[in-house]
Amino acid sequence: MSLLDAAERFAAMDRSAIVLDPARCLHSLDRASTCEACFQICPAEAIAPGKPPSLDADKCESCLACLVVCPVGAYNADDAVRPLLNAVTRLEGQTLELVCAKNPQPEKGISESGVGIRVKGCLAGLGTGTYLALAALGLERVVARTEACSACEWANLRPQIDSQIERAARVLAGWDKSETVASSSASDGLVERTVWDAENPPLSRRDLFRMMARQGQVAMARAMENGEHSIGRKPGRDRVRALGAVAHLDAPLNGSFGALDGLNFATVTISEACTACSACGRACPTEALKFEKSEDNASFALKFSARDCIGCDLCVHVCLPAAVSVDHAPTFAQIFGEEQTTLRKGELVKCERCGSLMVKRGEARLCDLCEYRRAHPFGSVMPPGFNGNQFKVPETRQ
Repeated sequence: MSLLDAAERFAAMDRSAIVLDPARCLHSLDRASTCEACFQICPAEAIAPGKPPSLDADKCESCLACLVVCPVGAYNADDAVRPLLNAVTRLEGQTLELVCAKNPQPEKGISESGVGIRVKGCLAGLGTGTYLALAALGLERVVARTEACSACEWANLRPQIDSQIERAARVLAGWDKSETVASSSASDGLVERTVWDAENPPLSRRDLFRMMARQGQVAMARAMENGEHSIGRKPGRDRVRALGAVAHLDAPLNGSFGALDGLNFATVTISEACTACSACGRACPTEALKFEKSEDNASFALKFSARDCIGCDLCVHVCLPAAVSVDHAPTFAQIFGEEQTTLRKGELVKCERCGSLMVKRGEARLCDLCEYRRAHPFGSVMPPGFNGNQFKVPETRQ
């Protein structure tokens, strides 16, 4: 097979079917997880609760809502956002009306001068990050059309649409742009106006010249799209898009910051009880916490990225000495201040009995586990990372 044939086959692959990666799910990592994001909203009841949940592909109707609510990106498929962002780079000042795949009147809107863009799936599959991205691209008015929701089989997703817009508006208040995003349920007085399909927008010669003149917006859209496709442990796609959008917005006006309510941001603190076991860093599903050692294993640093923290509390659950605390109501400045902070650092020494690395504390020669076993030869205690709540924490011994 030639490279051209392989490329054609890859391009023809259907990536619209939603696939669940159980290993990514918080319920696979933590028995104490209370996440209900996906199975609580699925309109087709295709997602069954469990540890982890299971996805019935035959029942799935591809509304795409699960893609943006999963905090760790356990659900995978091509969503509606990439083509939408590409399409809006061709707009020049018009009001954008977002229309779902099931809207029976996509060609009608609230303004003759506006442009409607029809996206696949439900508007609940766009996410807060998409509305922030549209604002970052310079759109002055974005309206989600919801007048058809009440008669739709996905009607239970309407609150998700409203919540996404409300959260985006609260964040944009820091830039005095909270009025940029809104929803409209009005069904009376709709007028004929231009409508595009996000997957296949029209492209005239004038559009080509316009795109050449708007290369800045095109590059920005691609940057916000590409962040979602980065590899490794990371937050879900909606968080990644939100971070990309905020990065492309100017500094907030007058030092005022938007609110982060409902976006699952959190900050972490580490007390002196930390033993440098590294369980929290190894367990963190988004690498918000990173445990780093020097090349000679003589020192360590526990670093934290508030932008990547999803407030899942897994780090709290795996910490035997209860050294981890999580604040679920951080300020905007705490999240978007320093990109990474060092929560804890110190010297490392080897336990004289088991050889594992531990934080240097006075004259202590044994790690907490070996010290317990020395004092209680007939007792038992779980090693770091196994406190009874977790299924697994990789590489539990250093």
